[in-house]
Amino acid sequence: MFLSILAFLFVAVVVLPLLSVTVGRLISDDGIESFRNDPVVYKVARKAFVAAQLYRDNPVQRLMAPVGRVVAVTLKPGHCLQPSADVGTQTPSNSMAGRRSFGKASEDPDAAVMREYTAQVRFNTFFGYPIEDVYVECGGDSVSSGP
Repeated sequence: MFLSILAFLFVAVVVLPLLSVTVGRLISDDGIESFRNDPVVYKVARKAFVAAQLYRDNPVQRLMAPVGRVVAVTLKPGHCLQPSADVGTQTPSNSMAGRRSFGKASEDPDAAVMREYTAQVRFNTFFGYPIEDVYVECGGDSVSSGP
């Protein structure tokens, strides 16, 4: 009886989490290649995937839903503040309050255009059940778990 309980605990604590991480990453892709036809949207999708991974810094989140997939990239003109010449006078918008920021736009010529896009990254369990959606706005400057 004791050995069966010990075996159950071993499977529940060690084997299932390892399967979750390995099998989940093997059977699903990140969804970025579906945006390959537009270079700017493709860059936004790549940057959104990385920003969403950084946003989910809790090990339990990564264990429960290890597989991320970019499901949508949407053009929303004017939803973000444009970077100004004088960064010291720029104020954050009310919609960005309480959200993490991962830095300002780079010197990339597409950076101003990328700020016009939002992206949605969905994290799934290894069974494909969606657990959490992460929304990336302003070219990766704003990341949140709600739209």
